[in-house]
Amino acid sequence: MSNYILKYSRDERVKYISHLDFVRLFHRTVRRTSLQFMFSQGFNPHPIMTVAQPLSVGVTADGEYMKVGFDGEYTENEIMSTLNENLPLGYKIIAVKQIFAKEIDLTKIDRAVYTVEAETNDSPDIDAFMANKELIVPKKTKSGVKDSDIRPHIFGLSQLDKNSESMVLKMTVSAGNDYNLKPETVIDAIKKYECADIGFIKIHRNALLEGDKDFL
Repeated sequence: MSNYILKYSRDERVKYISHLDFVRLFHRTVRRTSLQFMFSQGFNPHPIMTVAQPLSVGVTADGEYMKVGFDGEYTENEIMSTLNENLPLGYKIIAVKQIFAKEIDLTKIDRAVYTVEAETNDSPDIDAFMANKELIVPKKTKSGVKDSDIRPHIFGLSQLDKNSESMVLKMTVSAGNDYNLKPETVIDAIKKYECADIGFIKIHRNALLEGDKDFL
């Protein structure tokens, strides 16, 4: 029995599949293959599988992680090729690594990198926005919506492209158990502090990191 870290992507074709539906989808995919899950103990055994930082519905990604236990000695290439042959179009396993103990600990993820395309005719000054010492905006928490200073949780924000109808931003923000900052909240702050009229946004998660380090 061994644990493996899987890195995977999700594209436009499956971006509206919820986290719980993805977990069920992955379970069914494995059952269609020769791979065997490792199961938990107790009265209600279930496949050992943990998804790091579940994606919001509508968000695409190419640097997601999950930890999966398989009951058997499979090679990393065998797992990757077997899953890619059976996963629905839109999902792809990019890398697989067998792990021992906690050499890779997905709970240490503390930031995420996003590319956000936003519809706007305005030209917000991103440098001036980032120069603010505080960025107070409403943020949804477990106890309700509260004003929160998100500035300490934006590690990087830059404008990659701009035309008459849209702009493209790259942002690195807090992610994880301690504090999770959604790109939508950053956009809300830009609207407030730059008086920008921003409409539809398209979000892609590029990476999940521990500090500046990728896992695979």
